[in-house]
Amino acid sequence: MKILIADDDRLVRTLLSDVLAGQGHEVVSASDGNEAVELCLREQPDAVILDFLMPRLSGIDALARMRQGGRRVPAVLLTAISGPSVRDAAGSDAPEVILEKPFDARDVARALARVLRAP
Repeated sequence: MKILIADDDRLVRTLLSDVLAGQGHEVVSASDGNEAVELCLREQPDAVILDFLMPRLSGIDALARMRQGGRRVPAVLLTAISGPSVRDAAGSDAPEVILEKPFDARDVARALARVLRAP
């Protein structure tokens, strides 16, 4: 599958890319929300993994823009903020899965499996 990763932290992008490539996925990465929206439209990924807090455009706002065209791309939202406030901020464009930082390779695999099973 093709997975789009968007995180402003290069180390997180590298970690996620390595984990997902090791699982056999094709990975496309972006360093901010605007770039993620552009890549999503161009690359048509099967799922996206977005950081909640990014410069220029948050993960929630990027997801909303991705879905405005009617394409319901499955999404995992990464966050260091725990609690219901993250899901509440998303409103109707809530991601299927919220993954709290720090995470490990197993957490990423489980989150991706859940998001791809979601209706």
